Amino acid sequence: MGFFVRKGSIVFGLGSLVWFLLADPVFAATAHATASPPIWDQAINGLSDVINYFGRAFNGDYGLALLLVTFLIRMLTVPLMLRSLRNTKKMQLLQPQLTEIKNKYAKTDPKRYQEEMMGLYKSEGVNPVAGCMPMLLQLVILTILYRSIYTDPALIHSKFLGILALGKPDPTFILPVLAAVTSFFQQKMSMVQLDPSQRMIMYIFPVMIFFMSLKAFAALALYWVFSNIFTIVQMYFTRVRPSKSGA
Repeated sequence: MGFFVRKGSIVFGLGSLVWFLLADPVFAATAHATASPPIWDQAINGLSDVINYFGRAFNGDYGLALLLVTFLIRMLTVPLMLRSLRNTKKMQLLQPQLTEIKNKYAKTDPKRYQEEMMGLYKSEGVNPVAGCMPMLLQLVILTILYRSIYTDPALIHSKFLGILALGKPDPTFILPVLAAVTSFFQQKMSMVQLDPSQRMIMYIFPVMIFFMSLKAFAALALYWVFSNIFTIVQMYFTRVRPSKSGA
């Protein structure tokens, strides 16, 4: 299980780093001035154009436009999420064999332990890093969204429901709290059968999200909240509800 603890820690570390940078005003200034690869600029401009299109359709409410764009993005990533869930279920079925290999080789022959473990994954068609992909993709999207907001005056000066400024941190603390709470439940649903050492991430990550959301654009926190809600609903219908029906 050490591999999965490291894998979870790496994703957690990357997530924390991205949130820290996106919330840092110094990074905000340098990010705007730094040249980006053409494909990166195309992604940023493309997302800005889509949000602007829906923003105009919603009479200038870019918050509603952002919610719709978030929904569309998450719908496009559903196949990746379902693939990750199927991979996770396979991993759970392999736990007895993985435990047996660990007890047999982990302490006496670490190299053999890694070889046996990877051999089992290969024979069963399991990708041990597939579970990281949805989170890594979300971090990429979050970074593109940040640059889209920062470089587009219409977005950075827009408001959600005519009240909340999307280009500034939320002064009411509502979004940071919602970001933390939804992150907790999203992590809890995705880590139901993991070991205690990895479950610590379930408690640490939401706290980090809360403090970082205090400094980040409200638009980023809004995206994170709605994205978490989408994931929670998705996991309920793909994991929780089927397990209850089969019980």
